[in-house]
Amino acid sequence: MASEIILKRTQAPRYALTLEAIFGKKASLLLISLFGNSLGYFEYTIYGFLAPILALHFFPNEDPTVSLMKAFGIVAVAPFAKPLGALIFGYLGDTKGRSITLRYTMIGIAIPTFIVGCLPTYKDWGLLAVVLLVLCRILQGTFMSAESDGVRIYVFEHFGQKFPCFISSFISSGAYTGIGLAALVASQIPSEGEVWRWVFYGSGVCGLLIYILRGHLAETPPFLHLQQNPKKTISLKNILRTRWPSLIRTAMICGSVGGIYHFYLVFQGTYLSRVLHLISPEFSSHLSLYLIGLYVFTLPLAGWIADRWGYVRVGRVGGITTIGLALINLILIIDGIIFIPTMLLTTISMAFFVAPGYLFLTQQYDVSIRFRCLSLGHAVGSMIFSGTTPVICLSLWQITGLSYAPFIYFLFLIIMGISAFIWRSKENAYNAWFL
Repeated sequence: MASEIILKRTQAPRYALTLEAIFGKKASLLLISLFGNSLGYFEYTIYGFLAPILALHFFPNEDPTVSLMKAFGIVAVAPFAKPLGALIFGYLGDTKGRSITLRYTMIGIAIPTFIVGCLPTYKDWGLLAVVLLVLCRILQGTFMSAESDGVRIYVFEHFGQKFPCFISSFISSGAYTGIGLAALVASQIPSEGEVWRWVFYGSGVCGLLIYILRGHLAETPPFLHLQQNPKKTISLKNILRTRWPSLIRTAMICGSVGGIYHFYLVFQGTYLSRVLHLISPEFSSHLSLYLIGLYVFTLPLAGWIADRWGYVRVGRVGGITTIGLALINLILIIDGIIFIPTMLLTTISMAFFVAPGYLFLTQQYDVSIRFRCLSLGHAVGSMIFSGTTPVICLSLWQITGLSYAPFIYFLFLIIMGISAFIWRSKENAYNAWFL
């Protein structure tokens, strides 16, 4: 029945029963989703944090900046595969179910992650090693496009009726916990030797375990209700024709959110240490870890406040505050100053800008097209703005020679996200007036 939470197998294995006995049925579903999403983001972002090390093994060059740009270029490859994954798994999620899609995406991320640990280096296989590394990143991007949105949709449809922004932010904090763990692990990996391989081995095996656990996720009540009241599946052509404004807004917000995260929490430390030489690489790793930890802590708080004060209002305030703080960061960088309190405040304001974003997007789509629209819009935004951020920022620095040039791109990303909020609000006002 639509109101029942049913398991896919009548005889759940012992570990599933244990989780339910300890945490309860609904809590066990939440934990499995949360752990899987954290691991997915760990596997997807660990490459970015290990880019300086991987550059030594796969892109040897006399100029270390060129090697680093090539390594970050592979980071930018993965988002270009996301639209394909969004089309495939978005359709699967809207027609076959959220839970089965999440199982496929996890194993699809875990396998190429494990393979990266097995790859020979450029010294061993030359260009072929680089090609195989690119293929692994493409596979990760293909499956990751549905993983991140699929988990948020799954949890929102199960638990998001009373506190939708809080629960969405809670899942996002789980994703950033995975990113924080990736930063922590990367900070402990020596540049020389083969220790980095074990990171990819271990996360690949953990992905297999999550894949097994996800085989017993219950389907969401809204999707079960949709199955009991089937409608003709809306074609992708019809979605693009009728929902293109919403898809563009989704791409703008997801590109903004992903881009500012890539810049401020992943790329910035490497840029300040290895390009501008304003801080040491060791301090850079610790700085990224501290900022991500603060971000993870602040996100649920921002979601809780957004549920009470209104998510559009909180998103606008967070975005405008982030712009002001980013300008201060830019001015300080011109003078070669690193001021940690400003960085901490910027991270907090970013959380208040990001927290309402996913709920804002989810409410644009009904259940029958939600997975496809969110994953496709997210994939396009990620392809254009998010994963490409490190390469664009390094290119701006090389072209202009200006130390603050990457921070101008950071400002652009924030303004783009705020513009999407304003566009939606004006569209609602227009409809209320004329309809």
